[in-house]
Amino acid sequence: MRITIESPIDVITLDDTGRDPRHVWAIKKDGVTGLFGTPSTRESALDRPQMDGAYWPSRLTQGSRSISLDCVILGASSLEAARARDRINALVCQPLTLTVQDANGSRHTTCWLAADPEPLMRRHMSAFEFGLVLTCPDPYLYGDWLWQSPQAGRVRVDNTGTAPTWIRFRASSRITRLHAVWGDAEIEWEGDTSSLTLDTRDMIPSVGQVTADWALPVQSGTTQLTIRTDCSQLEVGIRPAWR
Repeated sequence: MRITIESPIDVITLDDTGRDPRHVWAIKKDGVTGLFGTPSTRESALDRPQMDGAYWPSRLTQGSRSISLDCVILGASSLEAARARDRINALVCQPLTLTVQDANGSRHTTCWLAADPEPLMRRHMSAFEFGLVLTCPDPYLYGDWLWQSPQAGRVRVDNTGTAPTWIRFRASSRITRLHAVWGDAEIEWEGDTSSLTLDTRDMIPSVGQVTADWALPVQSGTTQLTIRTDCSQLEVGIRPAWR
């Protein structure tokens, strides 16, 4: 397993093996929590007064995800270890992207460092142990973006994950209108540009304006979109999501 933490200024890679005994950036054995499970539901049952049982919540939702990593870094010198410690501490107050690569492939989530990593120096200051506590506002883990172009005004997207996910449109040639329908969802955009990005999660286009917004996430499985546009180079993107 390999875990990569990317900030705006650095990329830190940690794995579960120490291949080079003089340069170790590793996760300790059993040092990962909160990553392979899923956050619990926030709702609870409400007792039915003077009746057996309880009411179902109108909707079941999850809270944020908290991931903890117990790690160790060993350098060839105390100077190398000190510089590594600075890189770890520099993760604080930064938007981070965590990527885990294992037997399932690559999955991603966005997060921030929620606690002091508290580096504990070892081996004459050439090594240190530390812990990363990461808060992920979105509890889902996402795969890589998959892009495809509509054919005859239609495109089929496949969410191979277990959770609903949002689709994204991008145009790389002149476009003045876009109308898309999938299931009970319908969106419409208008403008005049040669470059457009529109994420249905927030429906904030990079340019132009949205004139109809009934966007819904794509559920697990295959979904067909019907698209009307004057753009010759339009792509529809989806990234599978897992709870």
